[in-house]
Amino acid sequence: MKETKQNKEYKPKHERCHFCNKKLKLMSFTCKCEFKFCVAHQNPHSHKCSYDYKSENCKIIEKNNPKLGSKVIKI
Repeated sequence: MKETKQNKEYKPKHERCHFCNKKLKLMSFTCKCEFKFCVAHQNPHSHKCSYDYKSENCKIIEKNNPKLGSKVIKI
């Protein structure tokens, strides 16, 4: 009988930095753009992040600070 490839143990490939393609060991960072980066490219400006932080923060502020009705009684 022939052995199939399914019987062999599968070893996953090492994760790599999405920007510089270095192998990631213990220190890997997942950005909000859902890619993993090394220590050198962990900041959004260092890997040219496409995630829109400004609109997300505006939505959070609007959600946490709802508009209230008028406080002054008009005569």
